[in-house]
Amino acid sequence: MKERIRDILNSFFITVTLINLAMLILGKLLEPDQVFGYEAFMYPLIYGLIGTIPSIVIRDKKELSVKQELIRKVMNMLLIIVLMLAFMFGGREITSELIAAAVGVAISIVIIFVLVNLIIWWLDLKTAKDMTEDLLKYQEKQENAIR
Repeated sequence: MKERIRDILNSFFITVTLINLAMLILGKLLEPDQVFGYEAFMYPLIYGLIGTIPSIVIRDKKELSVKQELIRKVMNMLLIIVLMLAFMFGGREITSELIAAAVGVAISIVIIFVLVNLIIWWLDLKTAKDMTEDLLKYQEKQENAIR
C-alpha cells in the first residue's frame, strides 16, 4: 500500500510539472496576450488530480501481461482525456475556437501521459539497476565471508 501511494504521488507531481509546461506552450500559442491571476496556479494541481483518478480507482490485483498493461494504459489515457475535456469545456457552446482548444488539450494530454509513463519507467529502471548492484555486492560480500 505504501508503495502504491508513493507511485501515485510520483505520477501526480510529474504530471503537474508537465501540465505547467503544456499550459505555458498552449497559452503562448492560443492566447498569447492572456494574463492570469494567482488562482491560475490552482489549475495544474486540479488537472494533476484528475489525471491520477484512473490510477487511484483502477487497481490490478494480479500481474498483467504486456498486452493487458498496454490496453489498460490506453483506457486510462482515454478516461483522462474524457474527464479533462468534460471538466475544462463541459457546458460551453461548441465553437471552432473551442474545438481547436479541445484538440490542443487532447494532444497535450496524450503527450503528457506518454512522458509521465516514460519518466516513471526510467525511474523504475534506475531503481531496479541500483537494487541489482546492491544485491550483487551483498552476494559478493557473503561469498567472501564464507571463504
